[in-house]
Amino acid sequence: MRPAGAHTVGSPEGDGEVMNRRLVLWAVGTVVLTHALLVAHAWGRWTVVGALCGLFAVRAVLNTRFLSQVKRMGRLRREEQWALLLGNLTLSAVGSQLLHWSLMGWINMLVQAVFLNGGAPSRQGVTVRRVGLGLHLAASAGLGLREGVEAGTVGVFCLAACAFYGLGETRCQLLLDALEASRESHRRWERMQGQLVAHEKLSSLGMLAAGVAHEINNPMAFVTSNVRLLSRDLAAQGELPEELREYVEDVLPATLDGIRRVNAIVADLRRFARNDPEEPVEFDLNAEVSSALRLSQGERRGRCRMELELGALRPIVGQPRQMGQVVLNLIMNAVQALPEQGGVVKVSTREEPGEAVVEVRDNGVGMKQEVVGRLFQPFFTTKPVGEGTGLGLAVAYGIVTGHGGRIEVESEEGRGTCFTVRLPLREDVPPSLHPSPAGRGTG
Repeated sequence: MRPAGAHTVGSPEGDGEVMNRRLVLWAVGTVVLTHALLVAHAWGRWTVVGALCGLFAVRAVLNTRFLSQVKRMGRLRREEQWALLLGNLTLSAVGSQLLHWSLMGWINMLVQAVFLNGGAPSRQGVTVRRVGLGLHLAASAGLGLREGVEAGTVGVFCLAACAFYGLGETRCQLLLDALEASRESHRRWERMQGQLVAHEKLSSLGMLAAGVAHEINNPMAFVTSNVRLLSRDLAAQGELPEELREYVEDVLPATLDGIRRVNAIVADLRRFARNDPEEPVEFDLNAEVSSALRLSQGERRGRCRMELELGALRPIVGQPRQMGQVVLNLIMNAVQALPEQGGVVKVSTREEPGEAVVEVRDNGVGMKQEVVGRLFQPFFTTKPVGEGTGLGLAVAYGIVTGHGGRIEVESEEGRGTCFTVRLPLREDVPPSLHPSPAGRGTG
């Protein structure tokens, strides 16, 4: 098992660490070599050699201390950045001054300009380094001119230092941009991998559901036959007690309706396993809305007040069970978004020119606009882990667009949400009203 916080080679973080280690090694090696050349240049002047070695020891202690701080804390504070930068630049200027700004002294100054870009990539870090470079060049130029170095030589080396620094900063920024792009690509790859795993789970679940549906089919045939027989026999009796009459008139027909729904779901699962789409038929959208309302009764019982308003609609051509699934999904989402008290869900239908409209409105928590913009993306969900797959609205969107319609969403945080489904109508038949009374409130 990989330790927490460890990065593997090949990942953006691992590649960044490898590059950073290489840069540190190059910087350390170059600084050591430069100091060796400075000592060699001053060889024989033992006071100068001793001073240069002392400067090298102080620089080693200074940089080791701050490097350990970076490893421990991950970054340096602003005052620590200034201390590290000015300390190195001051030591470099002192070393060059000891050599009376000879050629090796100016080379030492250029090396410092090259390795100024090894700090933090933040805007604050860039500002610190640029200001530090300006101070370093001003001090170096002043000391050089005081030692009698020609102004042209001072200007050339200062210009070269600026060019080296600018090239280093540009290449450093390009490297950081490339690493960030690599990280983003890595994150996208991880999201795609997660989606593929979810797809695989759903595929396995679909195969399991198809097998279960096949096993359920035969027992449901017996249940359907027995309930129909019981309903017929009770209806044939002349005089029945009040309790049995309620069963004949209400309970058994509702039970048969539920059985038909189960059989329809089983048929849908088997059809899905064979990849055989349902044939479009003409159906009453109001009837599917009323059926979805009945199916959601267990979820919303005691949680909210339901308002139903059905308008006169022409028939729809399509797949009625799928449209019932869409409406049921929207109702369940609305119920789950309601406050604990005072929740209201209003479901209404109406006819507009060329369209049948189903509207599901709630007074729940609402959504931010950035959430609204991602609602129909597969696997996007605002529910806690384990409480939603993020597929409900994506499937609903696919069903509605497959019927030639569209879904519109209006939402405001704290004010509620309204989903509007618009479907094309048949124009060759007059509108009809489903027998459910308009404006009725249900528990």
